[in-house]
Amino acid sequence: MNEAERGTGRGRPREDRLAYLARVASLYYEEQKTQQEIAALLGISRSGVSRLITEARERGVVEIIVHHPLQTAPDLAAELQQRYGLKDVRVLAGREEAYARTLKRLGELAARYFEDLLHDGMTIGISWGGALYEMIRAIRPRVHENVEVVQLIGATGAEATPTSGPILAQLLAERLGCRSYQLHAPLIVDGAAARQALLDERHIRETLERARRADIALVGIGTTRSGYYSLVRAGYLTEAEAAEIRKSGAVGDVCAQHYGFDGRWLDIDLNRRVIGIDHDALRRIDTVIGVAGGAVKAQAIHGALRGRYVNVLITDEAAARRLLEMDVA
Repeated sequence: MNEAERGTGRGRPREDRLAYLARVASLYYEEQKTQQEIAALLGISRSGVSRLITEARERGVVEIIVHHPLQTAPDLAAELQQRYGLKDVRVLAGREEAYARTLKRLGELAARYFEDLLHDGMTIGISWGGALYEMIRAIRPRVHENVEVVQLIGATGAEATPTSGPILAQLLAERLGCRSYQLHAPLIVDGAAARQALLDERHIRETLERARRADIALVGIGTTRSGYYSLVRAGYLTEAEAAEIRKSGAVGDVCAQHYGFDGRWLDIDLNRRVIGIDHDALRRIDTVIGVAGGAVKAQAIHGALRGRYVNVLITDEAAARRLLEMDVA
C-alpha cells in the first residue's frame, strides 16, 4: 500500500474507514493536536491528514455547530406582555428567515428560558411540535432530583412526522436525566365513546392526572393554515377534513384543542375526540410556555393568547410585529 492509500485508508471496509476518520478527527478536534503531530503519529503526510479531516466533515463523522448569540427584542416583548397580559415574553430579534431556521433559533431561545426556570422536584408536561423538538435539542444535559416529564397529549409513535409523537417526552427526560410518563393512545380517536373508553383505562387516567399537576407545560401553537397544519402532516386528518375545520372558524390549536381568532374554544366534533389534557386543565397549570414563530403563525398565536391557553410566549420578531398589528386592528 502506498503512502496515499495509507493516508486515506483506501481499501479498508466501510466500518474501518469511518473509525479511521473518527480517530483522525478526534485527534484534531478533541485532543487539539496539529496536523503535523497527527501526521507523525500515523506515519502519513500532513496533506494526507488534511484530506482525512475534510472527508470526515463531508461524510458526517464530524458535525460543526456554530452557536450564534441569540439577539432578543425586549421592547417588543414588553409591549406584547402588556397587551396580552402575559407572565413573560421572549422575542427573537431579526428578519424572518426560512421556517426551519426560525424553528431552530426559537428552540435555542426557549431552551435557555426553560433552563432558568427548571429546578428539582418539578413535573414538566410536554405536547409535540417542531419548535419543541428544537428546544429539546438545545437543552444542555444535566441531572435533576425528582423531576418527571409527562406527555400531555396522545401519540402512538406511528405519526408521519418525528416531531409529532411520544419521542419528545422521551428525549426531554433523557436530557434532564429523569423519568418520563407516556400517554400510549392515539391523539385523535373515532368518536366520543372510544375516547371515554380510553380515558377510563388506568394507565391513561393516571398519566393525565400527572399532566394536570404539572408545574410547567411546554406546548406548541399550531395553525390550521393549509401546508402548515400539524395534524394533517402527522396523518390524523385529511386535507378535506382540515378544510371543514377551518370553516368552523378554527385558526389554531394548543394540545389539539382548537379555538377561534378570539380565543374561544370551539365546540366541534374534533375537540371531543382528543386524548389529552383539556383546555380548562391546561389553563390551570401555573406556567404554560408556548413556542411558535413566523408571520404564518400569528393568527394562531393571537387566539392562543386571547384564550389564555398560554401565559409565557417564546416567539420571533416577524410574529411579534404581526401580532401587534392585528391586536390594534
